[in-house]
Amino acid sequence: MAKHTWLRPNTNAVLGLVIVFLVLALGFTATPALSKSRKAKSDATLTERESEPGQSLDLSQKQRSVTLSFKQLGAWSSLRLKGVDGFQTLFFPIRSDEVVVSAKLRIAYDYSPALIPELSHLKILLNDRIAAVEALPKDKSVGNTRDIDLDPRLFRESNSLQFKLIGHYTRQCEDPSHSSLWLTLSDLGRLELTVARISVANDLKNLPLPFFDRRESTPLRVPFVFAKTPSFGTLQSAGVVASWFGMQARSQGMQFPVSINQLPEGNAVVFLQNGENVEGVKGVANASIALVAHPTNPMAKLLLVSGSNDVEISRAAHAIALISHTLAGQMVALTKELDAAARKPYDAPAWIPTDRPVRFGELMRPDEMKVHAYYPDAIRMNYRAPPDLFVWRSAGVPTNLKFRATHLPGHQNSSLNVGLNSNLVRTFALNQSTTKAQDADATGTTKIDGSGIRSESIHLPPYALNGRDQLQFSYYFDVIKQGECQSLPPNNLEGSIDPESTIDFSDFPHYVALPNLAYFSNMGFPFTRMADLSETAVLLPDTPNADELSLYLMLMGRMGESTGYPALRHTVVSHINVEKVSARDLLVISSATNQSLMIKWKDILPMVQVDGDRRIREPHSTWRPTYRWAQEDLGSKPISPGSFQLSGSASLATIMAFESPLQAKRSVVFFYADKSGDLRKITDVLSDPERIPSIQGDFVVVDDKNIKHTKVADTYHLGTLPTLSKIRWFLSDQPLVLALMALLACLIIGAVLYRPLQRMVNQRKK
Repeated sequence: MAKHTWLRPNTNAVLGLVIVFLVLALGFTATPALSKSRKAKSDATLTERESEPGQSLDLSQKQRSVTLSFKQLGAWSSLRLKGVDGFQTLFFPIRSDEVVVSAKLRIAYDYSPALIPELSHLKILLNDRIAAVEALPKDKSVGNTRDIDLDPRLFRESNSLQFKLIGHYTRQCEDPSHSSLWLTLSDLGRLELTVARISVANDLKNLPLPFFDRRESTPLRVPFVFAKTPSFGTLQSAGVVASWFGMQARSQGMQFPVSINQLPEGNAVVFLQNGENVEGVKGVANASIALVAHPTNPMAKLLLVSGSNDVEISRAAHAIALISHTLAGQMVALTKELDAAARKPYDAPAWIPTDRPVRFGELMRPDEMKVHAYYPDAIRMNYRAPPDLFVWRSAGVPTNLKFRATHLPGHQNSSLNVGLNSNLVRTFALNQSTTKAQDADATGTTKIDGSGIRSESIHLPPYALNGRDQLQFSYYFDVIKQGECQSLPPNNLEGSIDPESTIDFSDFPHYVALPNLAYFSNMGFPFTRMADLSETAVLLPDTPNADELSLYLMLMGRMGESTGYPALRHTVVSHINVEKVSARDLLVISSATNQSLMIKWKDILPMVQVDGDRRIREPHSTWRPTYRWAQEDLGSKPISPGSFQLSGSASLATIMAFESPLQAKRSVVFFYADKSGDLRKITDVLSDPERIPSIQGDFVVVDDKNIKHTKVADTYHLGTLPTLSKIRWFLSDQPLVLALMALLACLIIGAVLYRPLQRMVNQRKK
């Protein structure tokens, strides 16, 4: 019993010791593992925002790299930092379905050699947190480059990147606006990001995610998939969806590569009729929209647009274009037809109204119309106007500008500069008021009306208008030199543009000379004259290939981006049915052997083939200006019509614009490439905002690097003018006709006055 009693406590003690040792062992082994786990988790998330319900991060999937230039981040030119505390801020988003894994900022900068290194530096802040501090050493003021690693945990969905100069040129009292206080960051700087995708629930309420984030500044690329060569009805529906995506993309550029019976690796839009199948993704019997998982990539999504026939697929496409903001859930079935009211000419939502004065408050938010600080950035107001506004020989676009600014005693040179597309329009001295409702008090101080608003009337010059316009308002505040140690800048300088300011295009008629591919590439005009493209037809080969379909979808995306409205009422037909759409403006796409219209219209196209060589056709002028006496530039030998037997090793990609041979005043834009793959050159150019301005004239040849253009086709005019303006417009190009009319007028006046004058002479003789 004693032995048993002695053994039991010791057994318990042994067991206790074993447990203690196990706990300690587990603790020592688990702590590094736990630390490693936490570190892995930290490295994996690399973000401070919390995961939303239904989201998870899987870094085993492929990551993608994003490069954002300073220009893409909103910098119009190099960033110039001036003064003892000068700064510039760039803003950019991160997709809500992605997180930053790594980030690198590459900058190049120069600074004043007069800066004192011990007191001066460049501070870089990401979302108001210091990301880096760069010293400014002596004798290294020019040609500096830096690669700065940024902490991914600092990134949010909406981000600000600020560059701040702390500069001093003397250890004594200094002038805070001294010319020695400067640093310039090159606009070649860029932000390089590696991002990883977050898995998001299959919910249509997230559209246009995951295909596109509205805050993105990168080009849109959304693959479209068909089970087989689609019918023209299905293509028309795909064009409507592409135009809706274009509306989301704004002006960054867009592409819609097409796949037949094959899914791409990432996100895609899939059009399937009931019974069709692409890699396990099946169409359904009723008109429906569904967001489904990619069968081979769990991080990718497919937007499935399906139905039993073209009518049901069209119903689903219209739902995406018109009521996407109301969709929710993984799948939505459409039982009713959706339609929108008919549009009127020039009523595109993205275009400024031209039938009334427009308030600035309709074009900008109030918070975007205010600036503060000593060297504020410009206030920028963007708008789009139809390119056919007839502003010839007018004073310009009347604008009633209302603004406020801080008035300080002694400030004599503060000003507000008004510019249009970087062209200076007017400068207003802020210390001077032209408001009628003002007087002077006993001290002689100028007073403005009770609201403190100054009003000015200006005219925006016609030469500076280009359709996609930007008004710039730049405040410059005076620097008061009060002597050593007294030139302290005030910290209460503010300026604002009043939302009640107006711009008025209502006095200008719509009248324009066509063809002009600059109008088409910039604004989609004249096709976008009707926002829903109700007067537009797209002509495709009987069996279009993937490159032709991709170009068509890109054009529809461009139209949606230009108007801010989906292309609901455009129609798609085969080349052989061109007569059925003769009353519409035509977009024609053709390549390789698909050239029936090239042969049918060989006598009117701008290009002919003579002796085996391609040549640009001489315009068939209906009349020639009578003041061109020699006419040597027109040539003496007529060019034969030729034929379009396009063969050989040549590889041509071209855009041609001319008046429709089917109906006067209707326009044709013809896209052609010898090889279907070369249509991608045209797609690339029209998707690149930097290269679009190179498209001009009515005949454009597109190469990998170069764009050549000329004016070939006969001119025709769209729109109407008042009678007096029409006469002036005609006579402006006919000086001899004007001289003959003046001579005839003199003869008529002389004949009318001859007899009265003769009687007066006879009376004097008597």
